[in-house]
Formats: sequence, C-alpha cells, structure tokens
Amino acid sequence: MIRPTLLPIFSARRGVPELSFTQRTSGFGTDEVTKVYHDGTYWVIVGQNGKLSTATDPTGTWTSRTSQFGSEYIWGVKYGSDGYWVAVGGNGNMSTATDPTGTWTSRTSSFGTDRVMDATYNGTHWVAVGYGSKIATATDPTGTWTQRTNPFTNDIIAVDWDGTYWCAVGLGGEMATATDPTGTWTSRTSSFGTDDIRGVHYDDGIWVAVGYNSEIATATDPTGTWTQRSNPFTAVIRWSDFGNTRWVAVGLSGELAEAFDPTSTWTSRTSSFGSSNILGVHYANGTWVITGSAGKIATSPG
Repeated sequence: MIRPTLLPIFSARRGVPELSFTQRTSGFGTDEVTKVYHDGTYWVIVGQNGKLSTATDPTGTWTSRTSQFGSEYIWGVKYGSDGYWVAVGGNGNMSTATDPTGTWTSRTSSFGTDRVMDATYNGTHWVAVGYGSKIATATDPTGTWTQRTNPFTNDIIAVDWDGTYWCAVGLGGEMATATDPTGTWTSRTSSFGTDDIRGVHYDDGIWVAVGYNSEIATATDPTGTWTQRSNPFTAVIRWSDFGNTRWVAVGLSGELAEAFDPTSTWTSRTSSFGSSNILGVHYANGTWVITGSAGKIATSPG
C-alpha cells in the first residue's frame, strides 16, 4: 500500500508553518522565565532569582550560568552589534558578557536601587530604561551609564529604535521619543490613555505597542498617530516580536495571537502554557521561543 505523504500544516500565508508550541525543560524549576533573546549562535533566557541559562538549540538542553544578579529578578536581556550581551534587572543590577556561556560581569547602571527593565543598542548607543522614570545611555555598556532628562512621571518598561527614532513606553500610558537618546526626549500621545504600556517593538516598517487592557496599538511613525487594533486578548499583553512575515504577541493567562498585518487581523493561537502567564517571546533561526511563569518555556517552528 502506498502511504500518503505527510505535509506540514501551513498558516494563512503561503509557505509559513502554522504555529505549534511544544513545552521544553528550562531548568528554572518554578521560577519565572521573564525574557529570551538570540545572538546568532546562543539563546539566552533570564528570570527570577537571578537565573540565566543558555542553549544553542532551544528545543534541547539549557545550561545554567552565573548572572551576578544573586536573588534579584532579571527583567531584560539583549545582544548588541557591538558584541555585548546586557542583562538588566532588580535593585539597579546590570551585567554584561561577550560570551553568554562564560563570565558575566556586574556593572554600575546609574539606576541606584531602581529596577532596570530593558536595554537596547542601535549601533552607537545603549539605552536602558526602568523604574523611577529613568533613562540612561552608554556608548560602552561596560563603562559609564549616564541618566538623561525625560518627560516620564511613571516607571518606564521598554525601549526600541527604528533607525531614526527611539521610542520608550511605560506605566500610565506614557510614551516618549528621541532622535538622539542623550538629548531631548519628547512626550507623545500613545492611544493607551492611562493604561500601562508593557512593551514596544519596531520591525518590518511598523511599530507595535502592547499593554494592560488587552491593547495593541500600531504606528508607522512613533512621533505621530498610534492606532488601537482589534485583537482576541482578554488579559494583559506583555511582549511582541516579529519573524518570518508574522507578528506574535503574548500575555497573561497563556494568551498568544499572531498577525501577518498587525494593523488588521490578530488571530488567537494555542500557546501550550494553559493558564500560565507568558512574559517573553523572540524569533530567530526559524524558531519561536516563548517564556513565562512556573519555569515554562515553549518552542515552535515558525
């Protein structure tokens, strides 16, 4: 008997596999996995109790590394084209590494005891944001981080860059942009009202911001109009990323949705997290990785 050939399930866009998430072992136990990032070789996950692990294959073994954070949360981790990894977190902690499998070195963040939430590099400057309405910049993340004047009155949660503008977002719907992060930051109308903005990301020619009241907003110019978009979320949306022609947003209660056009239809997908919170999402090398509460991590071809 000739058996039928099994073909992969493809999504609404031709040639793009349907998302199908499989739970993996993170090694974090029951501690939260807050964020995930990839540098072209290594995947890095970070989270509660200063945990940081690396893998070359996110579907396989994750190896614990010493982060220098002690028992503090690590809230963010990114890799820059200058060759540095930067991890940021509770009590003003920051550490850097050139090889994430090797030595991570503690740095002075200039945030004092305020939580550092995110850091991003644009080829010239690193920009870090966090609690206490703080924005700091550095040309070398191992050196001096300088606090910058900005219009925020609430905690700042995330920051990204589009080639022209930096855009930072935070609690109370606050948003600000700058062309030079060491200079003037200008307050913008976010379309979130007073709802917290939990993440902002630029890719594929568009900005996507996500937040507290199941909100997703998009803009082509972060200094202009931000438009709220219909979506299937019922809980807080925490983060978003873009890869292989699709956007993926994640949030609390295991909610996950995708869009090939973030200004149009967002479709709910199964995350494999059940009712556990999803806190991070990242795409690289043909794979989506999502992370969250109870030490959960899952992967999907994408």
